[in-house]
Amino acid sequence: MTREEILLNSIWTEAKLLVYSGFFQKEVQMDLLASDYNLKNTSKIISEKFTQSVNDFLNLPEQSKPLMQTLLYKHCLECCESISYGFKVRAGETEADANLRKFGVKDAASAFKKATLDHVAVQEDEYLENRFVRIVFFPAWETEHGCELILKNGELLDYFGESGTYLAQFEL
Repeated sequence: MTREEILLNSIWTEAKLLVYSGFFQKEVQMDLLASDYNLKNTSKIISEKFTQSVNDFLNLPEQSKPLMQTLLYKHCLECCESISYGFKVRAGETEADANLRKFGVKDAASAFKKATLDHVAVQEDEYLENRFVRIVFFPAWETEHGCELILKNGELLDYFGESGTYLAQFEL
C-alpha cells in the first residue's frame, strides 16, 4: 500500500490548528474534531457550519470579556466553596475565603487573569443544530477537570465545570 493510499483510505477525525486570537492576544491551539471521513470525502470533513464555528472563536468580540470574567469567577467560587484544598484558614476566614486568598482571586477580573487558556475545541456533529465551540481553561482552582466556556452560534453562553462537555444540553 502506498503512502497516498493510506492517506486516502484512513479515517481522519482529529486535527490540531494553531491560530492567533485577537481576543486573548496570543496563539491558541484549536482541536478540530471532525466527522468520521477519509480524505476521499474532504468536502464533508469540514462543513460550512464547522468553518463558521472556527470563525466564531476567531471573531470573539471584546464585549464578551465581562461575561467571560463573570463565568470564570462563578466557577472559581463554586470550586472554592465545595473543594477542600487544604489551605490554612486564618482567624475570621471561611475555608472558601482561604481558598480564594491562596488562588489570588478577589473578583471576576482577577479570576480571568488567574485562568489559563489551554485550548479551544470545535466539534462537527450532525446531531447538533447549532454551532458550538468549547473554550477550555485549566485554572489553578481546577487543574484536574478544567472549566469550559461554551460559545453557541458565536455568543458566549455559559460554563461547564469540566472538560468533555455534552453539548446537546445547550441546544435549547
